[in-house]
Amino acid sequence: MSQEPHTGLLSSDPLISLLARAHITKSSVIRVTGSSGLSALLWLCRHGFEQVGYLKPGHGPHEAPDALIVAHTCDEATLAALLQNGPHVREGGALVFQSPLPRVLAFRADPIHRLLQRHGYTVEECHHGHRRELHIARREHNAPMKQAA
Repeated sequence: MSQEPHTGLLSSDPLISLLARAHITKSSVIRVTGSSGLSALLWLCRHGFEQVGYLKPGHGPHEAPDALIVAHTCDEATLAALLQNGPHVREGGALVFQSPLPRVLAFRADPIHRLLQRHGYTVEECHHGHRRELHIARREHNAPMKQAA
């Protein structure tokens, strides 16, 4: 018996589509971090993602996963700490996270985007919601990772 795809607000289709656009497949090595990491990890496993694990913030992995999903909202300081202390993705890997909407400042770049650029990431997608932005950023090839002092 085939199942019809679900639609509407509770649909997983938009999130699966977003992950696909970020080149995150069901066989990608995905790590989740953050205070809501368990929920995100379970959701990914229930939707057929095969290589999912949790990493504690501030603890860089011995591996460099294909994708890191941050399961809490990152303000600029929180994101800076994560980018400095890890975990990190491999070169070409994707970082997926939410941040508060920036204060609108005419002719100034989003501080989150500037921070990502300084740490060797290129923003591929940025979706503005009511209170948050969802970012997909790709780690550039040959980008130096800044280490904690």
